Amino acid sequence: MAIQRSVTRRLIFPFESRKGAHPTLRCKEGESLMIRCSQCQREFDRKGEDKSVAFISGSIMGDEYIESYFFCDNCGVYTVEIYHDRFMGEDEISVRGPLPKSEGDAKVNLIQQCPEPWDKKCRCEAHRSYFGGWLD
Repeated sequence: MAIQRSVTRRLIFPFESRKGAHPTLRCKEGESLMIRCSQCQREFDRKGEDKSVAFISGSIMGDEYIESYFFCDNCGVYTVEIYHDRFMGEDEISVRGPLPKSEGDAKVNLIQQCPEPWDKKCRCEAHRSYFGGWLD
């Protein structure tokens, strides 16, 4: 069984640095951030064949959370990118995984039941189940 790791990167726009923002990943606004498989470290090609398999957005206490699932064909596991758009404060991206295929497949299937997974205000059964009753 693989150990789940969590990595947090803070976004700072534009190329500024602030004390206490560690670890920091700086990028220009509008640029895509690189994401790697949480097990084998293979870089996913977001514009090619490695686009996210599924994603869902939800609003919790005024903050928006977008969770994107990437499947690695090499390892057979999922990596989850979590984008946290804070109402007040710096945005943050964290990476969770590796998720076993069975667990990732279940989450992806749940997300695919939503007609509008990009809508953070959607309150369908899939959204409520996925976010466990924490939605605004």
